Parts: sequence; C-alpha cells; structure tokens
Amino acid sequence: MERRLPSAQPAPGFLRRHGLLLALTLIIVIHAVDRLAIVILLEDIKKDLLLSDAQLGLLSGFAFVALYVVAGIPMAFVSDRSIRSRTIGIALTAMGGMTMLCGMAQNFLQLVAARCGLGISASPCVPAAHSIIADVYPPAQRTTALSITESGFFIGSFVGLWVCGWIATDYGWRIAFFAIGMLPLLLGLSVLTWMRDPVRALRDTKVQLGFRDTMRTIVGVRAVRWYVAGSAFAVFASAGMMTWLPALLIRSYGMTRTEAGGLIGAVNGAGGLILTIVVGVVADRLARREARWNLWIPALLFAASAPFAALAFLSHSPAVLIGCFAVAACMITACSAPIISYSQQITPPNVHAMVTASIFLVFNLAGFGLAPLAVGALSDYLARIGQPDHSLQQALLYLTAPSLVIAAVLVFIGGRFEAAPSPLPPRAGP
Repeated sequence: MERRLPSAQPAPGFLRRHGLLLALTLIIVIHAVDRLAIVILLEDIKKDLLLSDAQLGLLSGFAFVALYVVAGIPMAFVSDRSIRSRTIGIALTAMGGMTMLCGMAQNFLQLVAARCGLGISASPCVPAAHSIIADVYPPAQRTTALSITESGFFIGSFVGLWVCGWIATDYGWRIAFFAIGMLPLLLGLSVLTWMRDPVRALRDTKVQLGFRDTMRTIVGVRAVRWYVAGSAFAVFASAGMMTWLPALLIRSYGMTRTEAGGLIGAVNGAGGLILTIVVGVVADRLARREARWNLWIPALLFAASAPFAALAFLSHSPAVLIGCFAVAACMITACSAPIISYSQQITPPNVHAMVTASIFLVFNLAGFGLAPLAVGALSDYLARIGQPDHSLQQALLYLTAPSLVIAAVLVFIGGRFEAAPSPLPPRAGP
C-alpha cells in the first residue's frame, strides 16, 4: 500500500543542521553508555547473583538484543511516518527507567526482564537519528555526518566503562545502574522539551511505501544481502571482544574495575573517535568517483583487523592485549558509517529509517545477541575440559579472528556483485 508524502522542502541552514548533528551525537553517546555499562559490571553481578559465564553472556547480549531488534523494525516504520524527535525523547526517558530497574534486580530473571525492557526502549534511537541525518545532509556530506554521530559510540563506551567502573568500585554495581540511568532520563526530557523535528527536506519521492513493500525494496537489493551478512560477522567479533574484555582483564590479569574500564575506554574511545571520522571523510571523497568504495573500505579494514584480534588473545601481556584489541575494534566500528551511507544511496529516501533498522537487526542478532552468549558458553566448555585459567581468552581467540576474515570476503563480494552508481558527479580538476 502507498501513501503520499508532502513535497520536498529546502534543507535546513548551516547552524540548524550542525546543531542537530551535535544533539544526535550526544544521543548516541548516552545510548552507548546505557547499553555497554553492564560489561564492566559483569564480574560483580556474577559474584553477587552467582551466575555462570553463559548467563552473563545472555544478560549482556541476547536479553537486550532480542527485544531491541524485534521492536526496532516497527519503531523504525513509525519513525519514517511520525515526529522523530518525539520518538527519540520518549525512548530515552524509558531507557533511563529501565536502566534503574537493572539496579533493583534481585535475581537472574529480574535482570533479564529489565535488560529486555531496556532493549525495547533503546530500539528507536539509532534508526530515527540516521533518518534525520539522511534528510538534512546531502549525499556528498552524509558519510562524514554519519561517522560523527557513530563516533558517539566510542565516547559513550569510554564514559560508560570508566564512570561505571569508578562508581561500582566505591558504591557497588546497583548504584552504578541508578547513576547512569539518570543520563537518558534527563536527556529524554530535554529532547521532548527543546528538540524539533526537521522537515523531511531531501526526499526525492512523494510516495511512502507500506511495510511489506518497504521490506521487499530493502531485501531485493542483492548487494545489501551480501554486505550485511559480512558485516554481521564483523559485529560478532567486535561485540564478543567488547563484552568480555573487561571481565578477562579483571579475572585473569588482576585489574580493578576502574583500571579495566578506564584503560579500555580511553584507548578504544580516543582511537575510535579519530578513525571513525577519518574513515567517513575518506569514504565520502572516494565515493564521488565510485560509490562502492563505501564497501571496499570496510572490506579492507575487516581484513586488516583480523591479525590484531588474533594477536590480542594469543598474547599474555595486558598492554599488548588492550592495544591490539583497540586497533581491531576501532577498525571494525569505523566501518558502520560507510555501510549505512551506501545503503541509503542505493535505496529510496522514504525507507531510510527502515534500512537502518533492518541492517541493525541483523548486526545486533548476530553480534550483540549471539556473540556474548557464544563466547560465554565456549568459555564454560573450555573450563570444564581442563583450561579454567585461560578459557575465556581462548574462547575469544577461536571466535573473533576467523569471523573477521569471513566478514572481509563477504563484504568484498557484495561490492563486486552490485554496482550502485554514485549519485554525485566527480569533482572537476585535480
């Protein structure tokens, strides 16, 4: 079923556009803080609630992701047809409440329920933010704009890991959840009060597709199937490392929560922030001549990250472990902006939020849903067969580097199979 959209309006002015970009980046920061904070608290939760590694993997991954992706598609469908700033504001406010409920949980099932609620609450934020960026930035600047918002993930990971580690050390893991729950609650109320949805400015079609036609449009692009499958393997590796590295440093190397969270957050945050923006700018320039550079760059980075992931978990030096992890994780996460930008170039503008949500559905199920659980279950198995001291590190080694090699191959195939012409003319002159 189709319905008409309003005619296109002029794009927002310079200050308005960049003000929105700053606000959306802050939203991604807070989104990442609440989502990732649990990883620095896993060891405390394990001891307090007497949980296994598999249960911790379920809490940090699938309990959040299952509802996140189930709710993500309908929420994105609504975002393409509603006031997106209001959707984001309500979602952030609910996120704050659910994060606080995590701190009140008295057993495993209650914590699972709170994490599921957090997944539902968080699901509209990223698709709505990407939809706004696609409307206010032209294709020539879109990858750079997306890379800036995606850099909020690294800022959020630093803030979440360091602040939560510090609070948990002094006051306990429950107070840490209460403290970080205040951030999205206050930001959500501010968004509802002050942020106004921009006009859907840069749409080039007046027809809005129904849900079934929207999904058929997205899945029908052969390139999407290949590079999304490949990227899912990369997210699997990244999520496994990000979730379990703090627990590994605390468990096997004797670090405190503050030390582990601060080191991982600082190294990964600073490197990721810089690399994500650089990759976005470079991809924007190369894509003027050939749009598929938005896939070839991620394929190269996925391949380059594999040896760093392997070296990280072959080493028994915490410095080498953290350094190699940071290089691999930054390379992987820096690829999200070119991939999302390419997806928006080869699909109609009136399905942009749905495109983002569909891609993130696969990423989150394969990555943040399956990876923590798979690593935890493999760690439990290796511990039972006689490697209890190094079971977690071995599990990370076996599951990360091979996944990155597969990711590079599949994304490169996606670029070869479908040639999507760049919507931009090449620049004149040198």
